[in-house]
Amino acid sequence: MEQEWISLNQFMKRNHIGYETALRLISSGKVEYEKTGKNKYKIKVSKSEKIDETMEKLIRENEELKSYIRTIQNISNQIKV
Repeated sequence: MEQEWISLNQFMKRNHIGYETALRLISSGKVEYEKTGKNKYKIKVSKSEKIDETMEKLIRENEELKSYIRTIQNISNQIKV
């Protein structure tokens, strides 16, 4: 597997994740990275492997939580009279 280094923004776009999710992956050691400056990171990724199981799980959890929040907001709006 050939490896490459990409920016944090490219990593987020490629894996359809947000900034906080990406930082959570970095801080938990799920991805290999180098800090290149204040709040700047390079992420090591495989060119042939777009996303691993951990990231897929985080994306599903994130989508599920967003769904719950939308549901709660809709219920809250219906309660307001």
